[in-house]
Amino acid sequence: MFLAHNLKFLREQMGIRQGEMAKKLDITQSAVGNWERNHRKPNIEMIVRLAEYFGVSLDDLVLKDLVPPTEVYTKNLRFLRIKHGMTQADMARLLGYRGKQGYNAIETGKAKPDVNDLEKLADYFGVSLDQIVKHDLSKEANA
Repeated sequence: MFLAHNLKFLREQMGIRQGEMAKKLDITQSAVGNWERNHRKPNIEMIVRLAEYFGVSLDDLVLKDLVPPTEVYTKNLRFLRIKHGMTQADMARLLGYRGKQGYNAIETGKAKPDVNDLEKLADYFGVSLDQIVKHDLSKEANA
C-alpha cells in the first residue's frame, strides 16, 4: 500500500502545504500529517475525496507508487562527486551555479540538468554522456 507515500508526493507536486490541503478538504492539518506519516489512515469516503482532489484513480492513490524512480544520472552524479572527493558546493561552482541548492536539486532528482551541464560534467570526470545517463557507474566500478 502506497497511500501515505503518495499523499505526501502528490501534495508536494501541487506545491501546497499540509494546512492548505486540510483547509480545502475541511479536515485538520494533524490528520493530513498522520496520514502522510502512516500513523493513521483516512476512511474510504475521505480516500475517494483525496483521489478526486489529486485527480488520480483510487487504485493509483492506494496501490501504485506514484513517485517516479530516481534517474540513473542522479545516482551517477552523486557517485562521481564522492569518488572525486567533491562537495555539492564544488559541483555547483564547476557548473557556474550561485549556490549548491541548484546542484542539490539535480542530485536529488527534484530538477533535471541541462544537457550542457551534463556535457561539462562528463568532460570533467572523463566519462561519456551515455555513461552518465544510461549506466550505473557505481556497479561498473565494483566489477
